[in-house]
Amino acid sequence: MPLSINGQTRLIGFFGTTYKTSKMYAMYNAAIDALGLNCIYVPFAVDDLQKATDGIRHLGVAAIGITIPYKTDIMLFLDELDGDAARIGAVNVVVNKDGRLIGSNTDGIGALRALREQAEPKGREVVLLGAGGAARAIAFALADAGASLTILNRTVAKAQELAEAVGNGTRYGGVDALPQSCEILINTTSYGMANTPEVGQSLVPPSFLHPDMTVMDIVSNPRETRLLQDAAAIGCKVVYGYRMLLWQGVYKFELFTGVEPPIAIMEQAMESMR
Repeated sequence: MPLSINGQTRLIGFFGTTYKTSKMYAMYNAAIDALGLNCIYVPFAVDDLQKATDGIRHLGVAAIGITIPYKTDIMLFLDELDGDAARIGAVNVVVNKDGRLIGSNTDGIGALRALREQAEPKGREVVLLGAGGAARAIAFALADAGASLTILNRTVAKAQELAEAVGNGTRYGGVDALPQSCEILINTTSYGMANTPEVGQSLVPPSFLHPDMTVMDIVSNPRETRLLQDAAAIGCKVVYGYRMLLWQGVYKFELFTGVEPPIAIMEQAMESMR
């Protein structure tokens, strides 16, 4: 249906440095249109995070999606964090509930949903590359799912801090300490991402991979990173970054609107953006 703006239209926004290039607008607005909701999802250019967050409250913005570099800093200006966001230490969605701003995080459950399309992590040896914000969310989700987890990072101290926060016997080390027992490998770093010096490269030597392994890369641009190309060539099951992008967005949409997401519509819109 044609977009119609009126005095009852609920505004949902996006804070992040990728506001000009994000491909999520089409996915969310396709879902809004399919359900006939009186909402619109739009980008915001943020130059003062505290004032921008106050604006959510004072302008009656319904909700905001959050990405780099604001996932941690915005917590200072919120009224409440849900359980996952509090222990992860980052948020990717803020919901305005009658003037109270509540932070949540769907990165972990989104990544887990994407991974489970190819492999169940419970009882499996999982290696997580990276210890940043996305890694934190995914690490807690994997631990909750019963995975046997090892976190590897170029700065070992950060891997240690995250491993100790997650608990459950989580191990840690440097990225060169890849264990031979690995059954599921997940790259949460930006290594291999487009428009970076490491595009076309991988932290993982092909000799480490084996056909019984499942390999996931949360980098979504390019769709086929060097890591996933190497994994597919060897016969591994692969999980593409856009699948996590889809599922974390599905869970965010439900928080944004309080309505069950039209997953098929959102998936179709996501595929059309490839």
